[in-house]
Amino acid sequence: MQLEVRESGLVLLRPKWDVPEHVQSFVSTRSGGVSVGLYTSLNLGAHVGDHHESVKQNREKIRAHLPNEPIWLNQVHGTEISTDKVPLEQADGIITERSNRVLSIMTADCLPLLFCDHAGDMLAACHGGWRGLSQGIVARTVQQMLFEKKPDDTKKYLAGISVYLGPCIGPQHFEVGIDVVEAFHHHGELLMKDAFQSGLNHGKWHANLFKIATKQCQLLGIDRIFTEEICCFEEKDVFFSHRRDRQTGRFASFLWKI
Repeated sequence: MQLEVRESGLVLLRPKWDVPEHVQSFVSTRSGGVSVGLYTSLNLGAHVGDHHESVKQNREKIRAHLPNEPIWLNQVHGTEISTDKVPLEQADGIITERSNRVLSIMTADCLPLLFCDHAGDMLAACHGGWRGLSQGIVARTVQQMLFEKKPDDTKKYLAGISVYLGPCIGPQHFEVGIDVVEAFHHHGELLMKDAFQSGLNHGKWHANLFKIATKQCQLLGIDRIFTEEICCFEEKDVFFSHRRDRQTGRFASFLWKI
C-alpha cells in the first residue's frame, strides 16, 4: 500500500495500475481532515451525521489537490450512470471523456472501481456494493463506455480497458446471509464458487467483493484488473469502515485526466 503524505497533512493512497501518464488518480484516507469523534478526521460524506462545516472544510482540502471540484454523486446502490451528455446527481457510476473532470466514488466498505481505456480517452468509476454488483453496475458502466466510444473493434477495446479495484471490506470480515448469496445466483456457477465461502456461523457466507468484481470484468472481456485487495475493515488507522464502526465517515476514490 503506497501512501503519500502531503504538506497539507493529507495522506493519500496512490493506486498501482497501468494507465497512461495523463491519467491521474488517488484514494483519500481518514487522515488530514478536521472532523472529530466518530468521523476523525477526513470524512468526505455529507450524509453520515458529521457537522456540515467540517465536511465542507475536508472537501476543500481535497479540492486543493485536484484540477476541479470533484463530482459528488448521490450513491443509492443502484445502476444509473452519469455521463457528460446526461449528468445525473443520483447515480452509482460516472463516465467522462473531458479533461480535468474529476470523477469520485465515496465508500466505507463497498468496492470503488476505476476504469480507463487503452488511450486514456475515456474514464469511468462506479460504486460496487453487493446490491449494485448483483444488479450489474459493472456491466452497465462498461456498456455505457462502449455506447459513448462506439469502437470499431469492441473486443479489442474491452481488452485494452484497465480496472482498479480500490479498498473495500475483505471477505474475512464480510459475513452475509442467504439473501446476498441468492442475489448472485443468476451470475453463474463460476462466479458463485469464487465469490462465496462458508462462514463459521450456520447459514452465513463470507463474500469476496474483489473476486466478484474481477469475475464480472473477465466475463465482459476485461483482463487488465489491478488490485492490492486492501481491506478497509482491517486498516483501522487508514480507512473508514461502516461494518467495523457503524457510525463513521467516508473516504473517496478520485479519477481524472489532464
